[in-house]
Amino acid sequence: MRRTTAVLALVVLVALAGCGGLGSDAAGPGAAGAPSPSIESVSAPESLGHDERGTVEATVRWEGLAADGDGSESGDGSEEDGSAGEGGSNATLDPVRITVRVGDRTLRDENRSVPANGSMTVTAGVDAATLDPGEYEIGVTVGEASATRRIAIEEARAATFAVSEIETPEEVAYGEDLTVAATVTNVGDLAGNQTVGIRYGNGGTANRTVALDGGAETRLSVTFADVRLDGGSHPVVVATANRTRERSVTLTHPSPYGKTTLRLHVDDDAVDRNVSGVVAAATGYWERTDERYLGYPVAYERVSDEDRADIVLRFDRVERCGVEDGDARYFGCADLLEDEPRTPMTATVEPNISDAEMNATIIHELGHVQGLEHGEEPADLMAPTSNLTTHRPVTVHLRAESGDVPRRVEDEVAEALDYFASRDIVGDDDFRWEFVDGAREAHVQVTYDDRGDVCFADGGGSCTVDGEYYGQEDVRLEELDDEVVAWHVGASFAPVLLEEVPPELTGEADRREREEWPA
Repeated sequence: MRRTTAVLALVVLVALAGCGGLGSDAAGPGAAGAPSPSIESVSAPESLGHDERGTVEATVRWEGLAADGDGSESGDGSEEDGSAGEGGSNATLDPVRITVRVGDRTLRDENRSVPANGSMTVTAGVDAATLDPGEYEIGVTVGEASATRRIAIEEARAATFAVSEIETPEEVAYGEDLTVAATVTNVGDLAGNQTVGIRYGNGGTANRTVALDGGAETRLSVTFADVRLDGGSHPVVVATANRTRERSVTLTHPSPYGKTTLRLHVDDDAVDRNVSGVVAAATGYWERTDERYLGYPVAYERVSDEDRADIVLRFDRVERCGVEDGDARYFGCADLLEDEPRTPMTATVEPNISDAEMNATIIHELGHVQGLEHGEEPADLMAPTSNLTTHRPVTVHLRAESGDVPRRVEDEVAEALDYFASRDIVGDDDFRWEFVDGAREAHVQVTYDDRGDVCFADGGGSCTVDGEYYGQEDVRLEELDDEVVAWHVGASFAPVLLEEVPPELTGEADRREREEWPA
């Protein structure tokens, strides 16, 4: 509980009774000429808080009574009732009636002997807790003399919670923990409880309920685990129902872009079909494998406005990319991120390739704009050239020039592809394949034609020609006996998939060897 004593001296001289702001009435000499008291001053606090205490103090003098130079006798002169400096009593004067009141509440009411030196101090305690809020008159009466002044009793302030201090580190790395500490104070008079909210940026939020007496404080501490925000300055906010305070913490992001989410604009006007699913599959690949291959998180957000994009994916014919490589056909080309990204980074992909090839090409080119060079992991997708050894799995569209593919032919093609799945192939030993329903989803086509003349004008055989899409190959099987279909498929794939073609898959193999392959 706080205790306050404020003193405001208001002096009324007997000769000037009735003047000034003290509001006193001083009686003159009595009928017998006896000295009368006058109240020279009344001091009291101008206001008290709802639970504070103060002191009313009045100085009283009787004119004509003997007094020392400072108006009090020497010695202690203290009284049990709280008056001081009065010395002994004057035996010739009757006791005087003394009252002190606040409003209609009496604080002191008693008879006192007139001191011999003619000086008296009257005191009384005021306890604001016993009074309702508002303004009151203090009245002091000594005999016929009286004086007043005003005092205000303040209303108790409701519980009000303020945040006086926030402690955080200056900098936090992406993925680290962030600890926030805050000092919360109830600056009101009454006890109360509130929920304190603590949050950082647009990330985590924590709530803590705090109960405090008036004037009390407490320290809260919250740890946010694995902070994952874009790089830069982020606000840390601590808020109560009454007050909010914030400070900033800097988060360092491992991405060269300084953030996780990259805005991607796709210009697909040159494509004759909807490739949104292909693009989504390619960006989804990097979102799933970002930490493994890039070492930093990435997420893609499609935006329609190219000016807002971090990366622009454009579908267009790629005539050249960097150093010319003879008659190479390019599936794509992209900016290589080295130190800092330019705005925007650009990747271009051939619009007329199959969806299967397009997916791999977009993954490859986005790898460049994310900082990967040729040959880096994932090595199959970041290889400088695209062929059957770089796809997992290889998708095969088996079709018939007319009618349906005979089941025996399908089995023979599958048997040939399974042969390579059990062998070490160029660059890897993980060859996988699957049939798909159309050329759009295929890396390679296999066409069965029981009367074809594309490969040879007369007689049966096999050859490789252009497929339905740019860069796609079509292995044609024309006028072949079922027994040698597998061999022709194997002979077509072996030069691409194997480091060395075995003799039984070369043109030197006789009819019996061809029928028996794969043994």
